[in-house]
Amino acid sequence: MASKGTAPSKGMSVVPGPLAVGDLLAGRYRLLEAVGTDGPAVLWRARDEVLARSVAVKVIPTPNKAARAAAQPFLDAAARTGAVNHPGLVRVYDAALEPRPGRGTDVAYVIREWVDGEALDVHLAGVGPLAARDASDVVRQAADALSAAHTGGLVHGRLHPRNVIVTASGRVRLTDAAIAAAVHSCPVPAHAGPADVALDTRDLAALLYALVTGRWPGGATDQPSGNLAAAPLADGHPLSPRQLRGGVPRALDHVITRGLDPSRLPTLTPLTTPAALADAADASVAEAREAQVHEATPTPPSRLRRAWPWVAAATFVTVVGIAGWLLGLAVGDLPRRASGVDAIVSTTAGPSPGAPGGRPAAALDLSRVAIRDFDPEGDKQENPDQVRNAVDGVPGTAWATDLYRTATFGGLKQGVGLLLDLGKVTRLHTVQVGFSAPGAHMQLRVSKDPPTDAASLQSVAAANGGGQVATLTPTAGTTARYVLIWLTSLPKDGSGYRIGISELRIT
Repeated sequence: MASKGTAPSKGMSVVPGPLAVGDLLAGRYRLLEAVGTDGPAVLWRARDEVLARSVAVKVIPTPNKAARAAAQPFLDAAARTGAVNHPGLVRVYDAALEPRPGRGTDVAYVIREWVDGEALDVHLAGVGPLAARDASDVVRQAADALSAAHTGGLVHGRLHPRNVIVTASGRVRLTDAAIAAAVHSCPVPAHAGPADVALDTRDLAALLYALVTGRWPGGATDQPSGNLAAAPLADGHPLSPRQLRGGVPRALDHVITRGLDPSRLPTLTPLTTPAALADAADASVAEAREAQVHEATPTPPSRLRRAWPWVAAATFVTVVGIAGWLLGLAVGDLPRRASGVDAIVSTTAGPSPGAPGGRPAAALDLSRVAIRDFDPEGDKQENPDQVRNAVDGVPGTAWATDLYRTATFGGLKQGVGLLLDLGKVTRLHTVQVGFSAPGAHMQLRVSKDPPTDAASLQSVAAANGGGQVATLTPTAGTTARYVLIWLTSLPKDGSGYRIGISELRIT
């Protein structure tokens, strides 16, 4: 099957079945290209002519009554999947059985979101096995999506490299939850039980194995490998990741085994939920990083060793002093820094300078304002489930960008940001942005009309690589309904580049 959201591989031949390019399903979905197969199903790229967007269409021919009955679990699975909403799960829009008189055969179809990206096996073929921390980050995203599915009673049932899509920005999306299993005559139960959750977790551990080795542990899971080579076996078990690739932390190696083949480590607790597997993977990577730091720390020379008790005492005094200052902040005995993020809580409707004639301008109550992620050049979404964190009045929460390989989004796009709809044209005096860390470059862009991309808004102020709070003052008299906080460069965050917006204040 072709990787989701991409054109078929060169040399690949897809048999379109009973449908043809240009055919219309449900009076609105125009078939454009057959891009893959999955057992008896054919995957099409299509266009929703009502909403003017690309969609993916999975079609099964149903030439007779028996075939129509056999397709019913496929449609039922689509209905259950469509009822679960999570950014990591590819959304299902529609499903039906459609009679097609005079066209050879009826068809059962599922309409779902079209995602631009690569299937995981294709992605690994291009970049090679991932570092432990990066692999842990991928599994955390997949685990969050699986956990949401399980909470909603939904079992994936066929989690393998072809049903995991990696977008250009590094976002992980799971597709065909319950649907792919139904296609292969392995319908999942209507409600997820512990045994079903454990099987999905086993397959998630297999994905983690593949991420750090580039191989598929077929001896421990019955899921297909896509285009990944099989892991070598010893006594019927896949070799451990550390046996295949040097540098895999021992703790992470144990985590994978506890999720994938726990009988091989009978003294350790099996990992049977996605959250438990992801938590253990995160912890194992943290332990490995800490061990590396300790190994890299040189032994102090003899003179420093003799002075060590005095150094320790001075350090203790310093720590106590800092702790006392922080305690003072907590109880209110010491003033907070005016430049801190907590000084611009968005829901505070207090005065700010900058109004005509020197009168204070009231801050807008952003808790009542429509806000969304704005990613016109990427996959059209950037952590949409987090956007309200930027205007919730809690500086400790944030909307964060995805993690990118370079400060300029890996060359994939010019920027990403948050778009606010103030509801009506409003005069702007100042805009303050509280970041999770210093170093971000951003522009303040505005428009009176709904924007289609960043260029359709006017840039009225900018802040480049400043501190944790940016204050932007547009030209006097600037009015707008739409306000875009447009990030153009990101600061370093661990192994990549990312920033969070903790709070906004507009006056």
